[in-house]
Order: sequence, then C-alpha cells, then structure tokens
Amino acid sequence: MSDRPFNIRQLNGLDYDEAEPLLEDYQNTLIELFVNSPEGEEYCKTYPDVGFWISQFIYYGFGYEGFTLPRMKVEDVETVVEELFPRKVTLLSPEEGENAIPELLAFWQFLKREFKLRNATSIIKYLREIESEFGDIMDDSSKFGLAKSFFTLGHQAGFDMTTGEGLTQFQELYNASIAPMLASENSDIFGLPSKPISDSAVDRSKASKEKQKKAKNTAAESRKRNRTKKK
Repeated sequence: MSDRPFNIRQLNGLDYDEAEPLLEDYQNTLIELFVNSPEGEEYCKTYPDVGFWISQFIYYGFGYEGFTLPRMKVEDVETVVEELFPRKVTLLSPEEGENAIPELLAFWQFLKREFKLRNATSIIKYLREIESEFGDIMDDSSKFGLAKSFFTLGHQAGFDMTTGEGLTQFQELYNASIAPMLASENSDIFGLPSKPISDSAVDRSKASKEKQKKAKNTAAESRKRNRTKKK
C-alpha cells in the first residue's frame, strides 16, 4: 500500500466504466486501512473474518446505483442493505450474515473518524436500528433476484450450487419437473417462473456467486497481509 494519503473521493464523478480499473484497489486499500485502524482491530477481536461485507457494500452501492462513500446518505445505505443485498447476496446459512451489520457499523465508525464523512453519524444510527432485522431482510424471498432465487432453491434441494456441475444438474431438474408443476398450478417458488430456466439465467447465478467468492478471497488476502505486517 502506498504511503500517500488515501483519496476516498477518487470515485466521485466517475461512471462505472471509468471507475472499474480503480474499484478493486479502492476496496482493498480501504479494507486494509480499516483492519489496521482502532475500529478494525476492535472488530477483529470478535469477527476475525473481515472485509467481505465492506467490499460487497462498496461494489453494489457504486456498481448498481453510482453511490460513493463520501456522498452516501442514509437512504442510499438503506437501498444497499435492504434492497441490493437481499436481491444479490446469497447466504448458504444464516451464520454467514451475522457479521454483516457489525462489520458495516465498525467500518462507518472508522470512516467517520478518519475521513470525517458528513453523513456518517446518521448512517451509523440507521445501521444500529436495522441490525436486529437484517436476518429477516436477507431471508425475505420476495426481495430475491432471479439468480439468487435459483441458487437458493437448488441449495435447499441438496445440489452443490457452488459448482458448474451442480448448477447444470439443478437446471435440468427444474426445467424437467419443477417448471411444469408450477405451470400446472399457476404458481411460483421464490418468484421463479413457471417456464424453463435459460442458460443465461444460470450464467447470471454463476457470475453472482463468483463475485461473492472473489470478494471473500480479497478479504482473506487483506487479512493475510495484515498478519504479515504485524509479525
């Protein structure tokens, strides 16, 4: 990481194509700064796996809505936490989401102290208020996107949806058995259609999971670098 002061406003005014070459380094640097901050060190005492939710927050906020951290308002954070997360982020177990709000709370406390972001206080208040509801928000199938719905249903049916083979096997089962049943009953499951799932939908599910996997790997690398520095 460079010794130069980090420019937290470097994404302001950029569209996604302009920002994409900067985004990964932006996320990684902020996670590393957070991990080495008083707020990050305190957070890591309880949750040693750090960085996944920060990277997801930055990615979905900017990538889908154009939100940048310095300009975010409470309603922007609400959009990410209550709309984009439940639509896009798949949890294989409730435990995977337990550290989401604690991590974002500690992160925004860090942003408030280190960068004096103007809306940090109200955002921290909102995150505290939403913490007890977050699990229910993530489990609300009415908020799921198509890719997450497909992934979740396949996982519940016992398929390994983290592999291409598992995705294809469940797609074949869905198209052969589940979709015709839904069509005959004029119903749906998790908002999935009563028509066959296309290969493009499977590809979106795969791409969504790959983004989550990459975010977890990025977070793990940040932790590894931090441990190396402290030795």
